[in-house]
Amino acid sequence: MINNVVIFGTIPPPIGGVTKSIENLLNALIVKNITVEIFSKRSLFKRYDIAHIHYSKSWKRFAGLIIGKLLAKKVIFTLHGNKYNNDFFNRINSKISDGVIFLNATVYEKYSNKFKSSIILTSLFKEGIKSCSNNSNMLEKNPEKDYLLIYAYDKVYQDGKDIYGVDFILNHIDRLEEKYVIVLLDPKKGYESDIENISKEKLLYIGHEIDFLSLLNEVDIYIRPTSTDGNSVAVQEALMFGKKVVASNVVERAKEVITYKYEDFDDFENKLSDNVDNANTYEPDSIEKYLDYIGKL
Repeated sequence: MINNVVIFGTIPPPIGGVTKSIENLLNALIVKNITVEIFSKRSLFKRYDIAHIHYSKSWKRFAGLIIGKLLAKKVIFTLHGNKYNNDFFNRINSKISDGVIFLNATVYEKYSNKFKSSIILTSLFKEGIKSCSNNSNMLEKNPEKDYLLIYAYDKVYQDGKDIYGVDFILNHIDRLEEKYVIVLLDPKKGYESDIENISKEKLLYIGHEIDFLSLLNEVDIYIRPTSTDGNSVAVQEALMFGKKVVASNVVERAKEVITYKYEDFDDFENKLSDNVDNANTYEPDSIEKYLDYIGKL
């Protein structure tokens, strides 16, 4: 039986996919009356059943696993993103971790054979989901337009490609049908200089933190043109709110997501008009699935 868990990572702020998933896990464990805390200096004087590492950098993950080994009976980590580089630290990490959580089947198939134990879970658990604050009128909208939301935590490139795919949208924005308006949520203002010459008739820019769930309620479609992915928190939230989601096919997506061929604008635009009637059937994993997995470790 699992009684207590220590999590290595941070909760918002800043708001991002990893920090929000940690916050969700924390809330879900509290709902189940599991004693849980975020790692701090005080944690060094306690003992735990599970240490759960949420660091993305291999050296930092290694440090977390080593400290976790000293504090907990078992140590696990979540692999955020879609790569597990074969560097020095990761080679050790795969040996010393007791379990690994993957966020999608594509990454699981690539790397699961490196670990003693692994599982695929969503990055949100239903017990830890907060309700929407129901803010309204966040956007000045034209009722004859369809609003497409794209979110970029920051302007980041991997292997020479824009991770969030904002450049793909901006480069083709003049080709979009007139009925579509892009809503770009860019809290770190990474793309601020890229949108200077784009008409507000085609793009609404938000360069600050905002209540994401409330913003979702204001748009028609959530788009995810990423070059790489794990299991996007934003995609899961959009599906849970019954929004149509159109995303690149770079990883396996939830069956409710409409996927298009990565970097193929014609296919992307065609998929925007696809009908979808099953978004409301989406449901993330229960924290019980998580507890069952770590309990078996």
